Amino acid sequence: MPARPKSRLAAYARLVRLDRPIGVWLLLWPALWALWLAADGAPAAMLVAVFALGALLARGGGCAINDYADRALDAAVARTRDRPLPAGDLTPREALWAAAALLAPAALLALAALPAESLALIAVAAALLLSYPYAKRLH
Repeated sequence: MPARPKSRLAAYARLVRLDRPIGVWLLLWPALWALWLAADGAPAAMLVAVFALGALLARGGGCAINDYADRALDAAVARTRDRPLPAGDLTPREALWAAAALLAPAALLALAALPAESLALIAVAAALLLSYPYAKRLH
């Protein structure tokens, strides 16, 4: 069981799972693979940076949305009861603000740096990201 955060900054870091970077890698590796394949092994450094930063921001925002949606359930499960929302380290409103603070720059980054074809795919991915916490409740 992880130790409770000693500061609000640590609580936000845990909310967006900075302590568990595997999720960023799981999001980023397929994107980087696609970039390398599409560019015949030499993607532009700017595109690699956009995808890396976008993966970090989107994953963190997705984690905040997930914890917001699961806050009541997380409190009842031993594995998740120490997460920032059920533990009372952050409020649900703070989780939503954190999600917005991460997803807004991710969207702006995509709009500024990616072609229109990519934006259509990103819109689908964003819909999945935002609906996942609620869709997993359907049986």
